[in-house]
Amino acid sequence: MKLRSGFLRVRIIAALAFSLLGNVSAASQPDLSDPRFWPPFQVAGANRDLSPYTGLDRDGWIACGKHILEGAFHHVQSLNDPMFLPKMPGVGYPAESNEAATPRERNNAIFEAISRTFNIAAPLIRNDPDITIRGIRLRDYYKYHLLELLTNPQSDYFIGRARDFDRHRQQTCELGNLAMWMILAPEVFWDALSSDEKAKVATTMQEWSVSHTLSHNWRWFNVMMITFLAINGYDHDEKLMLRHVDNLILQHAGNGWYRDTSYDYYTPHVFHLYGAVWASRFGRTHFPERAALVDRHFEEFSDHYPQIFGRNGEVIMYGRSILYRLGASAGMVAAQLRGRSTTALPPGLARRVASGALLQFTTHPDFFYRGVPALGFYGLFPPAIQSYSCSGSTYWMFLSFSGLLLPKDHPFWTAKEEMGAWGDLGKKDIYNQFWPGPGFLVTNHGETGVAEIRPSKIRDQNPNYSRLVYNSAFPWEGAGEDGIVPGALTFDAGNYQSELSSYVLPTAVSSAGFREGVLYRQAMFTYHVPPTVDMATIMIPGGEIRIDRLRRIYRTSARISHFGLPHIKGEPIITKTTIEGRASLQAAIPGRQLAMTVYQGWSDLAVRSHSGRNPEAARSTVIYATATDRERFAAPDLLVSVLLHRTDGIPWTEDQLQPIESITPLQPGGVTYLTGARVRLKNGKEYRVDFQNIDGTNSTW
Repeated sequence: MKLRSGFLRVRIIAALAFSLLGNVSAASQPDLSDPRFWPPFQVAGANRDLSPYTGLDRDGWIACGKHILEGAFHHVQSLNDPMFLPKMPGVGYPAESNEAATPRERNNAIFEAISRTFNIAAPLIRNDPDITIRGIRLRDYYKYHLLELLTNPQSDYFIGRARDFDRHRQQTCELGNLAMWMILAPEVFWDALSSDEKAKVATTMQEWSVSHTLSHNWRWFNVMMITFLAINGYDHDEKLMLRHVDNLILQHAGNGWYRDTSYDYYTPHVFHLYGAVWASRFGRTHFPERAALVDRHFEEFSDHYPQIFGRNGEVIMYGRSILYRLGASAGMVAAQLRGRSTTALPPGLARRVASGALLQFTTHPDFFYRGVPALGFYGLFPPAIQSYSCSGSTYWMFLSFSGLLLPKDHPFWTAKEEMGAWGDLGKKDIYNQFWPGPGFLVTNHGETGVAEIRPSKIRDQNPNYSRLVYNSAFPWEGAGEDGIVPGALTFDAGNYQSELSSYVLPTAVSSAGFREGVLYRQAMFTYHVPPTVDMATIMIPGGEIRIDRLRRIYRTSARISHFGLPHIKGEPIITKTTIEGRASLQAAIPGRQLAMTVYQGWSDLAVRSHSGRNPEAARSTVIYATATDRERFAAPDLLVSVLLHRTDGIPWTEDQLQPIESITPLQPGGVTYLTGARVRLKNGKEYRVDFQNIDGTNSTW
């Protein structure tokens, strides 16, 4: 049999060599087709003196990194075997299977797997240059394959020349990330190269640094490549770098948030992490005015950053590319890498949040699929995955391991964990902060330990952004065709004949401010005559009171849905009660509960179970309410509901389920939906709900 050079020959020779050397015996090799062959991470020897909340110290991070890499390296047979991780079910590439992958799909998947597992391998190698995983010396493995990818046109998985492509390609992302590691830890890969090898790597960086990119966070990848070349004395396009940096700075929308395609975790994961590296290693010396802006934006961000996490550091399932879930906490390490202290983000708090987030996922029983972090949130969850992802994509979430580049005596590793603002939050207290830049209201609930994001400035129906509230204890669910979309408002606006057809999500949700404890937003729906819902939300301990004003011309039906409740340890217990004439439904599983009470306007309070929509369980239940017009040309309505959550098994009191004492006009003799309403609660608190010319005062940007 005649073998072609490259990929196939290397794999066969490497496999034979590996077998002869006996690095891994057949008896020790698990069934790699078993989705659960690799167990979740367990913290051994928790350090409760230094880390009283998570138990995780620097050694614990190193152990976790090794555990993650060992799962991946079960799919590597020898030092020369490129990492081609198993295809996962559902969305993503290769489109069908690894066996049927096109050459470009295979090569991109290999590049992603090698370059992104390097996010863990690089700091581990920095700490221990001779570290091995499953008998393979990591430093040798990554040197060999990165050179094959970047510099060997004869290799079957060579990344190609930038000039051969007429549009942006994944190579830009991976090369930008590699450039950042070569800036932060040159001794891991760069310093191990010969002069000739360095010249070839630099040539590849030069070509791709000036090539196609995208007009959002991707510009940072080009900046990193050009910065690396500048630091190491190679020819580079400084003017292009500054144009990219300037455009990135101009994407700042306020409060430390950047407008990527939307507002999401790319702000801490890329803008602030890569920005910290650029400013501290290059920008402050050569372009101090620009670096000062990057630094100032991070300072603004750090003032409220810890509040987007639950009490234990839980990441809220929100935004696209959520398979990078730990990217949300990358800014905690960025705060240390920037080389300047941040008063609002002390090291003990930063490490507690980063460690809590890491353990949220790596200790979850569904996190590893065939040894690889699953494409999803906790486990596999296709509704949250984009087609540009592959099995190796997930390892980009581990950029927070760059904290291991900090010395052992750095405060990030020596300071005692602290709770920050969560420690000052009483059991009955809630914390609200509105950020007009991204249009977020973030709420922390003292009793439940839950963090919530209520977004606005939404311009599409993407489930990563279109829910009206995202909760750290109740991840969002996928939508179906029944108009019951957890955490969302849907509308069926019918047609000229007043025939109802199907429920849809808003096409846009705009921000109209936060005044006197009330959040204002406006939802627009796409129909021939667009209906509008003006939304006012009052945050209360463990939930919210929603006051939705409907404006429409045709006969319509609206639905409001609570979070999805996963069927964990059996079906939920459903309880229906009537409190002061108002219907209330509660659903409970061990350790979690949801409740909805309809105070005014809504009818048909009900529950429905779904399959395949929840990221935590195969089945889930949703509480929802419906309001349907009997005829067209209806008057504006105020629909009032109370939505609650709990993270324990304690039953609600009636006053918690129905906390409203009265709703009256703001003006004597006024009409509440025109002149505003006064909402008085049973605990004596009072809120003014006044939409105040909302059509002219809201913003979607």
